[in-house]
Amino acid sequence: MRRVVRRALHAAAIVVTLALYALFGLVGLVRSTRRRARGELPAVLRGPVPIVSIHYAARADRLRGYRSETVVYGTYRISAGGLFDHDLSRWRSIPLFGQLVPYGAFLWALVRFDLFVFFFDGGLLGETPWWRLEPKLLRLAGKRIVVHPYGGDARLASRTRAIPGWNAYSDIAPGDEDRDEADVSERVAVLSRAADAVLGSADLAEDLPRVDGMFPFPIDADEWRPVAPPEGETVRIVHAPNHPHYKGTRYVQAAVEQLRAEGRPLELVLVQGVPGDEARRRYEQADIAVDQLLIGAYAQFAIECMALGRPVVCYLNPRFAERHPEWAESPIVSASPDTIVDELRALVDDRALRLELGERGPDYVRRHHSLEAVGAELDSVYRTVWSRR
Repeated sequence: MRRVVRRALHAAAIVVTLALYALFGLVGLVRSTRRRARGELPAVLRGPVPIVSIHYAARADRLRGYRSETVVYGTYRISAGGLFDHDLSRWRSIPLFGQLVPYGAFLWALVRFDLFVFFFDGGLLGETPWWRLEPKLLRLAGKRIVVHPYGGDARLASRTRAIPGWNAYSDIAPGDEDRDEADVSERVAVLSRAADAVLGSADLAEDLPRVDGMFPFPIDADEWRPVAPPEGETVRIVHAPNHPHYKGTRYVQAAVEQLRAEGRPLELVLVQGVPGDEARRRYEQADIAVDQLLIGAYAQFAIECMALGRPVVCYLNPRFAERHPEWAESPIVSASPDTIVDELRALVDDRALRLELGERGPDYVRRHHSLEAVGAELDSVYRTVWSRR
C-alpha cells in the first residue's frame, strides 16, 4: 500500500512540476541568457549527495568569482554541522511530504542557477522515478551540466573486476555489490550524453563514455595545516574504514597484527562514524595514515592526512597514472595487500623516513588539491561549457 501511495505521489508531483516548469523554466532561461550575453559568470549549484568535496569545490568556485552553492537532502555524521549552504534534510525527513522536496528544489534551482554539477547518482530529481527527464529539462532551460563521479555512482563491477591484480571488488563476491550495475550503467550513460562536460576522478576515468578532464578532490590547505607528530614509543596507524570491503581494511588489520607479533609497539586506530572534528583529532594523533589497498587511487582521507603532515600509505595502481601526472610528485607510499607488511615495517622502523614523507605532504596538497589549485581547474571547465551556444 505504501508503495502505491508513493507512486501516486510521484506521479502527481511530476505533473505539477511540469506545469510549473513552463514558468520557472522560462524565467531561468531568460536569466541564464542575460548572464551569458553580459559576459557574467554562471551561478553554480552542486549536490545533492552530501560529500565534503562539494563543500570545498563550491568554496574553490567562489575564489574565482562564481556564486556557487551546495544543496543536500541529508548529511553523513562526519560531514554534518553546517557544511552545506542548503541542507533540506529536515524537510526530507517528513513522511510523504519529504518525497516532494526534490521537485521543489528542482524548480527553485531552475530560477537561481545556470550551471549544475552533479554526480552520476543523478541531479536534484535523482532519487525520483523521473531522474532521466531532469537533464533534458535543464538543457531546454539553457542550463549547463557538469558530471563527475565520487566512487560507487560510476564504478561498474564487471569492468572493475577485469582489471588485472587488485581492484575495488577484489574482496566482494559477485552478487554482493552494494549497487545494481544495470542502474549504475544506465545513469552513467544518460548523464554522460546530457552533460556539457564529464570529468573523471581518482580511479574512475577509463570506464566513463568520455572524459573531458579530471576532478581533483579539493581541500582548504589553510584550515588543514601541518601538526607535529606525536612522541612516544607506540606508533599509531590511523585508517578510516567507511567502506572496509572496498578499502581492504582486513589487510591493514592483518599487517598490524603481524608487525605486533614481530615485537613492534603498534596501535591501529579505526576512524568510523564520528563527527568531522573528532576524526581530525584522531588523524593528528597518528604517526602513519593508511588509506586503501585495493581501489588504486587516493581520495579525501589521504589528502587530509597529507595536509596534516602525516606519511600516507595507499595503493596507487600504475594503470591510472596516465590520468594523474601529479602522482609523479606524490609522497604517498604505494602498497597493495601483497606489499603492505613490508611497506609498513619500513615506516614503523624509520622515524626519519616518516618525518621526511610527512613534510612533503602539505606542499603537494597545496599545489594539487588546494582551493586555489582546484578552483583554477574548474574555472577552465566552466568557461568552456558556459561559452558554448
